[in-house]
Parts: sequence; C-alpha cells; structure tokens
Amino acid sequence: MKISKNTAAKVAYKIQINNREGEMIEFADRSNPRLLIFGNNSLIPGFEVYMNGLGAGDDFDFKLTPEESFGVYRNDLVVDVPKTAFVIDGQLKEELLYIENEISMLDNNGNVVSGRVVNIDSDKVKMDFNHKLAGKHLFVSGSIEHIREVTDDDLRPSGGCGSGCGCASKSDQTDSCGTTDAREHEHVYDEDCPSCGNPAELRGKGHGNCGCA
Repeated sequence: MKISKNTAAKVAYKIQINNREGEMIEFADRSNPRLLIFGNNSLIPGFEVYMNGLGAGDDFDFKLTPEESFGVYRNDLVVDVPKTAFVIDGQLKEELLYIENEISMLDNNGNVVSGRVVNIDSDKVKMDFNHKLAGKHLFVSGSIEHIREVTDDDLRPSGGCGSGCGCASKSDQTDSCGTTDAREHEHVYDEDCPSCGNPAELRGKGHGNCGCA
C-alpha cells in the first residue's frame, strides 16, 4: 500500500528550520512514530504533496517553502488590540498580558484565532497573529513505518490539551492537525524526561522513547 487519500501512515520524522543542521522543532522517533492521516486536510499542504505515493520502508527528505507550510509572514497580521478587549467582568486579565503569551481571540467574523503578545503599552497590546513558523523554510526527513486505510477512530479527536501539541494523547493517534497547529502552545520543562531522557529543550517538540511530549 502507498500513501494516498484516506490512508494512515505511521511515520518517524524530524522537522528542522531551513536544513538538516537547522533547529529541530518537532520529531517522532522509530520507537514511537506519529500516525499521520492523509487526504482530510489535516496536514500542512507540503506533507500531502511530497509524501504521496511513498510506501512502508521508504525514507524521505524534502524542503518546504513558507507557501507549502505555514505561509509567508504578513505584517498586516501584527495589530494593536485595545486593553479593553482583555477586560472580563470589569477586571483586566493582567495574568494574560506578558510577552510571547499566546491568546485565543475572535476575529471580526467570529472565527477563533491565536495571537502572540509582542508588546504591551499603557492602553493597548500589540498582537502577532502569524503562525510561529510563518515565513520559515522547513526541512523534513524520516521514514515510513507502516501504512493502512483510515478508520473512523482515526478521525475522532485524540484527546490531550486541544492545542495540537499531542500531550496526553496516544502515540498511535494523530493530533487534530497531524503535526503542528496554529493553536499550539509551549510546554516548559526544566529537566530531562525521567523515563526516556528526552532533553528538556526537546520536550514538548516531539516524542521521546517513552512517548513524552
């Protein structure tokens, strides 16, 4: 069986910025591969294109342009939001207002969008609604471990925190987005994983041998 529409593939992979020597932003090793669902618009476009037709046992590596992944960086998505937008029941939610915090908000059409706090003034907050990887070139490498047809269970939410990071979700299921998600947040760890030794700087960016994420 080959990867095509409505297939599910267990994949060991690395995603790095720019090239093989770049910063690693996500990985899943062969002892704990990630299940990716193809053909339901859950993956970034480049994954669908470059992995289509691959079979179990195949290795791969490819580069993704911003247009093929998380889009070009748009200056118009950096906006000033009045502090009144963060007032709930008459109280300013100051605990939300710190640099790099990600906050989900509603746009003018009622859609949920996630933005990062980049500057705070006395009466407004500058928010960046670009994805954190917008404008970045990505290098993806790995191998296909197994392929099968998609089941109904694959299409159900896999649990976790709902941010797309995969925490508390089973290793043989996919996040709502497959790899990464515009709603993702940062998990902060100070120590290596006590079970598998996954280093602190990579915890929250992929899977260790014990499935930590």
